[in-house]
Amino acid sequence: MKKFTLIGMLAVFGLSTVAQAADKPHIVVILGDDHGVYHSTPYGATEIQTPHMQAMADEGITFSRAYVASPACNPSRTALFTGLMPSRNLVVGNHEERMLKSGLQNMVEPLIAAGYEVVFKGKVDHRQRDAKSMVPKSVIRLSGWNKPLNLTNVEDYIKKRKNPSKPLALFIGTVDTHTVWPKAETVRIKSNEVVLPPKTFDNPEARILMGRYVESVENVDRTIGEVRGLINKYLGTDKTIVLYTSDHGQNWIFGKWSLYETGVRTPLLVVWPDKIKPKSWTSAMVSWIDLFPTLIDVAGGTTPEGIDGRSFKQVLLGNTDSFRDKIFTIHKGDQGMNVYPSRAVRTEKWKYILNLHPEFYNTTHMDVPTRVGKDDTKNGHYFPNWGAWIKSAETSQEAAQFLHAYHTRPKEELYLVEKDPYEKNNLAYDPRYAEPLASLRAMIQVRMEEVKDEKSLSGEPWLLKDHELPPAIKILYPNGGERLNRGDKVEVVWTAQWKGTSTVKLEYNDGSGWKDIDPSTPHDGSYTWEIPVITSPTVKLRVTSRDGKIGDESDANFKVSVATTDG
Repeated sequence: MKKFTLIGMLAVFGLSTVAQAADKPHIVVILGDDHGVYHSTPYGATEIQTPHMQAMADEGITFSRAYVASPACNPSRTALFTGLMPSRNLVVGNHEERMLKSGLQNMVEPLIAAGYEVVFKGKVDHRQRDAKSMVPKSVIRLSGWNKPLNLTNVEDYIKKRKNPSKPLALFIGTVDTHTVWPKAETVRIKSNEVVLPPKTFDNPEARILMGRYVESVENVDRTIGEVRGLINKYLGTDKTIVLYTSDHGQNWIFGKWSLYETGVRTPLLVVWPDKIKPKSWTSAMVSWIDLFPTLIDVAGGTTPEGIDGRSFKQVLLGNTDSFRDKIFTIHKGDQGMNVYPSRAVRTEKWKYILNLHPEFYNTTHMDVPTRVGKDDTKNGHYFPNWGAWIKSAETSQEAAQFLHAYHTRPKEELYLVEKDPYEKNNLAYDPRYAEPLASLRAMIQVRMEEVKDEKSLSGEPWLLKDHELPPAIKILYPNGGERLNRGDKVEVVWTAQWKGTSTVKLEYNDGSGWKDIDPSTPHDGSYTWEIPVITSPTVKLRVTSRDGKIGDESDANFKVSVATTDG
């Protein structure tokens, strides 16, 4: 009788376990690589054809403020798989696998413990081809990193699964948008149809390059469509949660390898039938460190303690539209490349960036045809049009200012992202914003102390003093839209990295022509101007070299209080 009872109990327990497994949704995560947040129809692109991404947006939820921890593949993906920010898992720079903190639990393990069969295809974890990968050996890896991704072995695997009732967690990593992009002659889009990212100097070569990138995005979209076709055929759409996102921004100027929104903000689309309301849109701020805790929550597993990430399942279900009140991001470099360490914090309205070494010359794979110390003709990130931009800068102040903005950064940057999503107007110089500047500066300092930020470099930096910049001057403040008062002492600020002149001329225009502020002041980037009596409420500023050939005007008018008559 006891034996029968035990067998009966085991049978009931076994059936219960099977039933529980059957209740768990399959999980399919598709990871893009270097795919910019604005480059799909759900995020406003009209020239890029992404019907499968749009279908996900129509059937599920679109996150407008999803972020990665770092704008480089390795630290971004390591943060994903550890649930820890780079300064805590110690992989801060790209290709720093050896720095990974020992004893960390990989976030795949709780999915396995929850009964999931875990399968990787393509570029998922950055160390996929490294024998030292911390991903559990029980994870099944399917071969192939094709462009576009060949899913034949994925379909074969799903069809031949030994236990099809077991919940599947399938991770698929595409590399189409990770340069090299398709050849120009193979792309669908025409150059005149391309939309260049803001802050890019427009020339034919850049349009050709962007067209190649667009084709790669559309290839990613086709892969998403194929994956969802396999889900429908073998797993059941109603039994699967599908997530698409990318490890950071586009390999482009002010994108990848920068902490601007276009570098660390990422697309995030999630479909979960009968759970997520179709055509949902959320402004909740989430981070890649939160993805696995959310998936573990969905799977009914247990999230490890002591990690930085946490579940945003309630956002998916529409129960809340808020999550994090701030997002921290970090950039270090890629060994001897991209050495430009910076830290940033994003809050509800603001973005603050601290550039630890403004004396460095910012350079990346994009503008350097060789790696430091060795020939690198296979550097796929190199932009073949870079020489055309340099040529344009010889005659165009706009092109020269574009290259200056890329190669140089101020120590502090402050953006009201709510109104300036492309971070064009640095408000760190504007005294009106001294309070948010101080508050965000303090946030970063406290954060760096908390995580024991070593501020180390990934390699030997390039220095501004050792590199010649094209002739350019750019006004930083006041640059348009400010409100100044007669008698105010205002710090006029402009870029002073170009050393082709020792003095500059400062002028203002009140509508009646240009008037001198100072015909010859040192070209050091700063001048204290006491606002005179100006009868016009709208004014512009101009800073030029003494010969007038190189200079800049404020982008728009600023306002000065109208003078009143005494008595």
